[in-house]
Amino acid sequence: MPASAIDLDHVIGRVRTTGYAVLPGVLSSEETRRTREALHRLSELDDEAHGVERLVGMRERGALRNLAAADDVFHALLETSPALDIVDAFLGRRGILNCFDALTLFPGQGRYPWDYHTDLMDVTGVSFPPDKIPGVNVLYYFDRVREENGATWVVPGSHLTLADEPDPEVMAPLSVPLEVEPGDGVVFDARIWHCAGTNGSDVPRALIKTLFTAPWYRPQMDFTRAVPEEMLARLGPRARRYLNVHNVPPTTVDELRWRLFHGDAVYEEETAVDKVAEV
Repeated sequence: MPASAIDLDHVIGRVRTTGYAVLPGVLSSEETRRTREALHRLSELDDEAHGVERLVGMRERGALRNLAAADDVFHALLETSPALDIVDAFLGRRGILNCFDALTLFPGQGRYPWDYHTDLMDVTGVSFPPDKIPGVNVLYYFDRVREENGATWVVPGSHLTLADEPDPEVMAPLSVPLEVEPGDGVVFDARIWHCAGTNGSDVPRALIKTLFTAPWYRPQMDFTRAVPEEMLARLGPRARRYLNVHNVPPTTVDELRWRLFHGDAVYEEETAVDKVAEV
């Protein structure tokens, strides 16, 4: 889907009011195929490396973490995905990546309806100005998803509630399943209450989660160290900005003084120069 195909104003309005919006065909069929194949290969390698029983015991089977370091095929989701325009519309050029994970729900697995949560539990129940959203989540799907095979359930409008422990029995009848096709995406305010459905089919269903937050919210990983330098070097300015490459805390007094003089954060690729020499 080209960026021009997204009605940005419509999507922003949907996210502000209901808390989420579906993005049909946000990935091309070729992108969907290549990414699905990479996820399948990496999932098998994860099972072999760590053991299925151990991963199940940790509730980590099918959870592939830090995809930015896993394969170049995933980098398009940080560089060219049309959904990134929505992220930037909400968070501006200060938004950073919080987590970049693949989540596979295997047959028989599920948490509906008892594990309602938000993706920013630390700020759940905190009041924010109406025009401020602390986090935006973009999900990418690689299977046809319906209620029967583990659709994600969301509670429309719940991103605006200040409740920090809502009753699941109250939430369940208010929930709706996100039913999508391969290549579709869903963008939502990270404060929306949701939970994974139960996969009653005989095949896994997979998605990729890219959560972006305001710069003051600590990311799941320090991507500047968790992604190999040779991979970081292949990424463009947008992806490097999301990975916080130019906004790590200063390590010397000279660098701190440069930051204080020029501004606390450096976001443009072309400004990543020898800062100490300019002090």
